[in-house]
Amino acid sequence: MDSFWAIILFVIFAIISDRTGKKKPVPKRRVPNPGRRPVPDISAPDADRVERAKLEIPELKGAPSLPELETVSQVQAEAEIIAQQEKYQEMLREKRRREQRRAEEAQQRKADKEAAAAVMPGLNEIQQAIVWSEILAKPRAYRRIR
Repeated sequence: MDSFWAIILFVIFAIISDRTGKKKPVPKRRVPNPGRRPVPDISAPDADRVERAKLEIPELKGAPSLPELETVSQVQAEAEIIAQQEKYQEMLREKRRREQRRAEEAQQRKADKEAAAAVMPGLNEIQQAIVWSEILAKPRAYRRIR
């Protein structure tokens, strides 16, 4: 019971000290105001400035010639040709796969037919077996009817 009263006194003391004790207020931070700057006017360059900016590059003796640059349309045309060639190659590969599958299926069907023929005798053999069973069996007149 003593610990209960100690806890209650501590809570009361904390509440009273919190209400009576004053903390120093935290000063607010100042945010600097840079002000507005004028936006520079960007206009088309003057012809005089462009001409002054051009530099003449002298040709070097014995230097290799400049490579021929391809235009965008040439690059696109080559890309289209390469894409068509890849598409055609894929079509050929698919055709070969189909032909191979068909050959395998035909081979499988042929093997199945041979296996079925080995298990089941031909029609002529079955007919001959029936005829021989009739010949070798008792005559129908002597067979008992149930």
